[in-house]
Amino acid sequence: MALKEQVSNVYGVGLRNVGSYQVSGTPWVTGSAIAVDKSQRHSLPLVPKSFTFINTGNPDLYVHFIDGVTNAITADGDGGAQTFDPSADLWFTRNHFITVAKGASVTFDVKCKFIFITNDSSSAGAGSYQIFAELTNIPAARMYELTGSGIDGT
Repeated sequence: MALKEQVSNVYGVGLRNVGSYQVSGTPWVTGSAIAVDKSQRHSLPLVPKSFTFINTGNPDLYVHFIDGVTNAITADGDGGAQTFDPSADLWFTRNHFITVAKGASVTFDVKCKFIFITNDSSSAGAGSYQIFAELTNIPAARMYELTGSGIDGT
């Protein structure tokens, strides 16, 4: 019988377990090109303690934590890209995103299971970016859906 089954106060990794976030994270790196008026998703294999988004292309890009109301993104990166509708996507109309300028990077100290990127800059053309995440050992399936004020436009 495992110790966890014998003693009720033995802890493991978890969303509210401080030790899960105190140790160095496991590196995870990805990147993609992104066409004009497209949104992309990246699914994280484990919950991150933080991630850094680097805009390596010409246009400003938007980072947000929910996809649009008109298009459900079902695949990661360029293969799952959906057309962005600025009039219908509440995360956009209510300014629930971070703009990352050309050549800039932003580090997000957040737990999440999806990162969404949008290119709404037809004047500057296609873009590109890289993402570096510090992953905990917490399975992404344990992460709850991000909703509410400041996330999904409600």
